Order: sequence, then structure tokens, then C-alpha cells
Amino acid sequence: MQKVNQMFGKEVINQVSGEKIATVHDIVMDRDTRHVLALLLRSGGLIGSTSVVRWSSVVSIGDVVVIRAEKELPALNDDAEVSELAKQSNRITGTSVISTKGEQLGSISDMYINERGEVVGYEVKQGMLHGNRYLPAEHVQAVGKDAVISTIAELPREKDLGSEPSAPDVGDTHTTP
Repeated sequence: MQKVNQMFGKEVINQVSGEKIATVHDIVMDRDTRHVLALLLRSGGLIGSTSVVRWSSVVSIGDVVVIRAEKELPALNDDAEVSELAKQSNRITGTSVISTKGEQLGSISDMYINERGEVVGYEVKQGMLHGNRYLPAEHVQAVGKDAVISTIAELPREKDLGSEPSAPDVGDTHTTP
């Protein structure tokens, strides 16, 4: 399991050539299916180019992201689906979490994804006194630009958010409509 925000800035290495390609600049999520569609890579500094790595090409994520790329990666403008979703994206980090009963539960501080790129849960910040909690994805009714709606009012306490969770019950993250 991987925290999405920990992926930003990681180097991306091509498994085929062993060469560094770029760094992870952004993540394009499909909000409807709640999974990572692609990573956006930035190379060349301020006026550099943005290329697309579809999630199906990601081999592993550790200290670096390893991808399988037989040919040159497409530019963002050359992948119509990812380009359109990236234009529609909004930041989820800091988004309010509200229960279906209208109770304010906190705000999103990160998302957890599995090796298939599926969102399995959300880290919810509840303030300094309450710490962080875990909201399993199966208890999320909706993810919108203004709020995440939870079907539960009491969030499970995280044992130690500083380490990798061992199971789903314990990406600046963006989602797209």
C-alpha cells in the first residue's frame, strides 16, 4: 500500500533501459472508479515537458518509481483522455470530510492506494488533539470538489500513520470527475 502524497517528486526509472526519465509531478485519478489512471512526469526544469505514464506501465513504487516503457512516453497533450481529466482535476488534500448526517469529521490529508492503483482509504486529519484517522474507501459515498461524504460518523484510529499500514483497515493529491 502506498500513500499518494509520497509519490510526488520521486524519480522515475525505465526498467527496460535503466535510465532516469523524470520525476512524478502530478497524479491523475479517475474519481468515478477511484483509481490512479496515470502519473504525470516533469523533466527539463521550469519550461520542461510533461509526459504521461499510464498506471498499467508502473512496475513498482519504492524509493523510486519503476516503469516499463519500450518507446518514448507520450506528451500530456498527446493523450486526450489523461489531458482532459488533468484539466478537470481538483485538489483533494484539505477537502472536508462530512458524514451523511452532516457532521464535520476532519479534512483529507492523504490517500492510500494499492498496487492496482485503487484508492483503498483516506487519511483524515482531525486536528492536533485528535490526530489522524483512517477512512476506508468502502465507507465513502462521494468525492467532490468541496467535500468527501462518509457513510460512517466514527472513524477508526490510526495506530501509526508514520509507517506503512499493514492492511486496508489500518497521490498534493488530485482527483478528476
